Amino acid sequence: MVDNLEELAELLMRRDSISRNEADEIILYTKQEIVNAIDESEPFETLEDIISYNLGLEPDYLDLFLNELYF
Repeated sequence: MVDNLEELAELLMRRDSISRNEADEIILYTKQEIVNAIDESEPFETLEDIISYNLGLEPDYLDLFLNELYF
């Protein structure tokens, strides 16, 4: 597992053979979807689904986004 969103971008670039801009766009889109879901009081499982669907990663990676957004 990675420790921050910078490392996550690098992981996506290697795994998916995408550019840095593409990785950043995916991360930004995912971050915005998480914020929207939280604002709409969606259940926690929805946040995990966003991570799985957008990034193709295990829900454990949600911690990275929550730490980035709220700490």
